[in-house]
Amino acid sequence: MQSLRNTLAAALIALIPASATAGSFNEISRHLDTDGTFLAFADFEGDGREISQALQDIYAELVVNQPMLALVQMDFNRLFETLGFASIRAIGASSKPLENGIHANRFVISLQEGEPQGLLRMNGDRDSATSTFTAAQLAPADATAAITGIMQLQSLRDMVIALMSQFMGPVGESLAKNQLAATLPKTGITYDELIETLSGKWDVFWHESFDENFNPAYKAWLRVDGAAGLADRLKPLADSMRIHYSETGDGLKADLSSLLPLPGYGLFMETSTKQDSLTLYTHPGWGPNSPGPRLSETGHFRALAKHLPKKALNFSYSDAYDITALMQALTQGSPGVAPYMASIEKTLELLIGDFLKPVISVSYFEKNAFVTDSYATYSVKQATMLLPAALLCGVTAAAAMPVLESMEPSLQEEEEADGACEECEEWQE
Repeated sequence: MQSLRNTLAAALIALIPASATAGSFNEISRHLDTDGTFLAFADFEGDGREISQALQDIYAELVVNQPMLALVQMDFNRLFETLGFASIRAIGASSKPLENGIHANRFVISLQEGEPQGLLRMNGDRDSATSTFTAAQLAPADATAAITGIMQLQSLRDMVIALMSQFMGPVGESLAKNQLAATLPKTGITYDELIETLSGKWDVFWHESFDENFNPAYKAWLRVDGAAGLADRLKPLADSMRIHYSETGDGLKADLSSLLPLPGYGLFMETSTKQDSLTLYTHPGWGPNSPGPRLSETGHFRALAKHLPKKALNFSYSDAYDITALMQALTQGSPGVAPYMASIEKTLELLIGDFLKPVISVSYFEKNAFVTDSYATYSVKQATMLLPAALLCGVTAAAAMPVLESMEPSLQEEEEADGACEECEEWQE
């Protein structure tokens, strides 16, 4: 079987034009699992420029009919460069089965020479890395999702300035920079400083649950490293809003629930001078200090996490999704659906059952490529097969519904007729 897969991979490479094989495909294939069950490749080099030029031509035609559009200086070539699309050389994906029904799904973006640009910089650069999946180590075992990662808000700031400059010229650039230089009320903190302070490593986890009416409820916890000093500088603003700060053995603490007037929810803040961190959370009794095991200690997490590298830009985990509450809400909302619920549940299990199970992902730079590895019970191959299957089921359901609706009056008439006959027989007796 292994030799067959290698033969098929070699055949696929042979079918790719020589120019692509010698360049972007050979480069991106070093990062893909070519011995798995799925392999995809798209040469993107030059495509961004072609797309942007086509959009530029369409925009020029619109300006002829709507001269007011010329007030906005649209340059799609610069727009694609600002967003980072121009730095993409190729895109690839692969899927490889592992043990116990787990699949290793890999997505790779091969980049041009130099640092990543635009949106690709928001999760860090080649030198950024976190050591461990700390959010999973801090989260209670019932957390349904957790994320540890680098959040570079500076790249988003720079991208907004570039876009404002592109659309409105020097005036737009000046407006953006003036807004960043403005300060929060009653503090000396500029918005630019706020962005710098909140950029860095984030740890987030939350718990999502549903009641019998499918109404969601959440618990959430967030920690930003390097932001402990922000609380002190925000204290004048907190005093003006009658928010009381109290000192702890390691920093400050405040109840910000008045800023979030939602029944059943709170908003609390703590800082740690030892860790130089700022933490926000919704429920005081749920978090790193709550009793019980951690998410990282659960079996379903450990089964996937053992495949992760030690260092990466981002880690994320999502627990299994229970559709029981959804099925109950569907039955309550549409009683007529009840006879078909077993079939609906089987169809959902067939199409998306594996996608509702736990999944863990990690992102990192590997030489000149941005790589995302995802470990789950589904494969990329299933995702591609799901589209035509879902379309077929949708078409079948759309065709069947009118027939079922037309049958309902007939069934009702038959029941009434049967009842009438029974009454006649009783009267004759």
